[in-house]
Amino acid sequence: MKNIALQRIKEMKSYNPPLSGRRGFSGILLDFNERTLPPPLKVQKAIQDFLTTNKLQVYPEYGGLEKKLAKYVGVNADQIMITNGSDQAIDIIFRTFTKTDDTVIIPTPSFAMFYQSAQIMGNKILTPLYKKADLSFPINEVLGMINKSVKLIVVCNPNNPTGTLVSINDIKKIAQKASNSIVLVDEAYFEFSGVSAVPLINKYPNIIVTRTLSKAFGLASLRVGYIVASNIYINEFLKIRGPYDVNMVALSAAFASLEDFKKIQNYVDEVMTKAKPMVEEFFNKNDVTYYSSSANFILFKPNNNQVGRLLKENGILLRPQDKTNIENTLRVSIGTVKQMKQFIEVYENVILSKPKYAFLDRDGTLIFEPQDTFQIDSIEKLRILDGVIKGLKELNNRGYELIMISNQNGIGTASFPKANFEIPQNKMLSIFKKNGITFKEIFICPHLPSENCNCRKPKTGLVEKFLIKNQINKDKSFVCGDRPTDKLFAKNIGVKFVYMQTNGNFYNALMKGGIIV
Repeated sequence: MKNIALQRIKEMKSYNPPLSGRRGFSGILLDFNERTLPPPLKVQKAIQDFLTTNKLQVYPEYGGLEKKLAKYVGVNADQIMITNGSDQAIDIIFRTFTKTDDTVIIPTPSFAMFYQSAQIMGNKILTPLYKKADLSFPINEVLGMINKSVKLIVVCNPNNPTGTLVSINDIKKIAQKASNSIVLVDEAYFEFSGVSAVPLINKYPNIIVTRTLSKAFGLASLRVGYIVASNIYINEFLKIRGPYDVNMVALSAAFASLEDFKKIQNYVDEVMTKAKPMVEEFFNKNDVTYYSSSANFILFKPNNNQVGRLLKENGILLRPQDKTNIENTLRVSIGTVKQMKQFIEVYENVILSKPKYAFLDRDGTLIFEPQDTFQIDSIEKLRILDGVIKGLKELNNRGYELIMISNQNGIGTASFPKANFEIPQNKMLSIFKKNGITFKEIFICPHLPSENCNCRKPKTGLVEKFLIKNQINKDKSFVCGDRPTDKLFAKNIGVKFVYMQTNGNFYNALMKGGIIV
């Protein structure tokens, strides 16, 4: 089959947000900036009541909702047009005012639908960047780009995904300079920011505002948005929007939401005055880089690229971001205090908790040490001590990383050839591996005591780089060994010492030392 779609459509990529499996996710959805609680009961009842009217077969009517929205927004009813989500509102505005090769300005990064609508129309897109340092709006760059060829400028306020707020004064400057262009101000998060360009419309009719009931109102699955504009432009938009594009179930829910707005406001207040400051305080306390936001979400930069995966595995779903100037960031939606306490608890325990380590002597602690030669130089001499397999498995189960550290006099010399050490060593490790036991690191000092090296226990030369890189949890880590040098080594690295009698029972030593209780 020949693909006869427009070339520019064929060159586009579809907007595919990571939706798959979200509805079945058993944890907290903090990825799409939705309301994290169901809508008020009055809204749910309104939907049920509509379904019992037995009028699903009748086409929708919008007048009542438009009047209700106009009162909520503070404009005349003829300045409101409801849409199938604000996505449709954005699409209609681009289709009304732009054509192929028209220039539009979309400060970047921003909401994907702006770019999609512009690409569908074949617009030339200018993308001044939000400032990398603080993600502030590029007002000077935008003003510098405005000329007679620019047909439309997008101001996402607050911006998604950065959370950046654009001042009303800056919107005025744009509207004044672009007097022959449309200034599309998307206010999807108005209920959270409290900042709106609506009062500017009468003086600057080139300003058009889009909003949604998907966020604070919690009607994302029903798709209700609206446009606020001069009535002249509303009349033009009505020519593009279908007469029945918004369904009556959505209208019933929207009407009830506005009637029960106090419940909506209570949720917004909890998010913005309690939950969000709590998350910001947590980030500040733990040196997590984040960006100031005026919406119900925070963009932050984790210290490694595994944070999103680890949070998901522990019941918290966030949205990764990789657009220009926000590479390797995550966006967390802010929910209730209870939900954000759970987010903080998981982040603290899974992401920020320092790992705990068991630094284990080898000879006399894990394997039998002959008291005549003090060396295991053949497989025949190798014997795993009592309680070692059981004890190492228990340490793994309790979240300990295993470190083997041992002094081995003169490895590589004529008296102790390297192969004589490695053969029983590898055999020992293979036995451990068969039992599901692996060591994160193995540190061996090969020097003789007379060489006065810096790595022989109780000195810390062997592990200095490891300790700096891994930032261990010293309160929960420990050293287990059978010699005074092991005890002094534990003191030198600042962790607990667990004594074990030479060639004794390893598991019993861990119990006596309070590691296993």
